[in-house]
Amino acid sequence: MEKKRTRAEELAWTRERILKTAQNLFMEKGYRAVSTREIASECGITQPALYYHFSDKESLYVAMLQGFVAKIGKRLKSVSKPTVAERLETMLEVLSEEHPSSMMMMLHDTLVEFKEENRRFIFKLWKEAYLDSFVAVFEEMKNEGILREQISPEEAARFCLLTLGQTMSTWEGKPKSLAGQFKTLVDLILHGTKKTES
Repeated sequence: MEKKRTRAEELAWTRERILKTAQNLFMEKGYRAVSTREIASECGITQPALYYHFSDKESLYVAMLQGFVAKIGKRLKSVSKPTVAERLETMLEVLSEEHPSSMMMMLHDTLVEFKEENRRFIFKLWKEAYLDSFVAVFEEMKNEGILREQISPEEAARFCLLTLGQTMSTWEGKPKSLAGQFKTLVDLILHGTKKTES
């Protein structure tokens, strides 16, 4: 016979279920298209029960994003490949696998919909998990003397993430296999489009 949960365990379980459901809905439809009524209904609870855990939709989104981004940041930081190109390809694959929706939609949602304090907090999360992971790769290139002097590691990292965001937003349906999906993209990021002198 299954042991009955304590009140604290039940509350923690419900909170996690709300966060998981919210993540699925927000990532599929975007912030504006999802209501707390829909999230509560999907969880099989009432709106007041949802508001017991989260004061409003924005605070729920921020809490959901905090866990979501931390998981991605951990995966990005754990990528270990022999070459810069392979590391970047794998890191881009991680982002595309983890993001059911476009990163550009996510960024737009936070810029347009959220209070200033939450925008700052989300930017800090994004910087620590996403940007800093890519900056580290380009810092390595700089230390090896293979990053163009006029480009900073942060500029290169921002360009890489922006390029991925734009690429993902044009996908009509996410490719089933991501193997090799980013080889050309990384080649363009690292070498541009200009033919080198032979």
